[in-house]
Amino acid sequence: METVNRYLTSWESFWSSSTETPGEIFWDADPAHAAQQDLVLFQSYADPQLPIIDLGCGNGTQTRFLGDHFAKVIGTEISPAAVEISRTKNAAPNISYRILDVLCPADAQALHDEIGDANLYMRTVLHQLSPADHATAIQSIERLLGVKGVLYLIELSSAAEPYFAQLITQYGLPPGLARVFQHEITPGMLNENDLEVLFPPDRFTVLRTGKSRIHTVHTLPTGEVAKVPAFYAILRRRQR
Repeated sequence: METVNRYLTSWESFWSSSTETPGEIFWDADPAHAAQQDLVLFQSYADPQLPIIDLGCGNGTQTRFLGDHFAKVIGTEISPAAVEISRTKNAAPNISYRILDVLCPADAQALHDEIGDANLYMRTVLHQLSPADHATAIQSIERLLGVKGVLYLIELSSAAEPYFAQLITQYGLPPGLARVFQHEITPGMLNENDLEVLFPPDRFTVLRTGKSRIHTVHTLPTGEVAKVPAFYAILRRRQR
């Protein structure tokens, strides 16, 4: 419970203090990037008849994008403030938002009982959790997917740490990233080679994986937007 409260405290502080200043949310990139890079990868795998859950939706920017391509979309967040911002700023008739802690598998099961199997879109969520909490988060994911759902995840890769180190050395700490640290959010990195550890082959089937980039809102002095090395994976539960 202490770990769960730590995440809730940090993220509620982060979102409740948001001023909506442009560039304030480091990863709040134009969803057009998601259309160009994410949707083309996973849409053909996802059953369009199923709802899609934006797991860790933040302020709903990417959720709103998903609403343009799927009939029913649910954005979930641990922070009540984030859910309220999403409902205010990124509402649509086919989108709903709700509080969900990925470290509470029973709550994930309750959502599955309500809506049935679902596709999942998960952008930079797992690296924000302690490695000790990954297995619990995967349990929640497993329950939300059910039998028919497909998971698309994109996460910071092992190349992200040296990228950030060089970025900070060359240009200084980006304000949006500094704000993350100010709220005691200490994101880590994932190693793409550990995908089978996170999603054991006896429980999950990897449909596709590869290198990617996380687009941020931070513009470098060169005029380019900072794009952090990442990897993507498309998975589903293994049929027994």
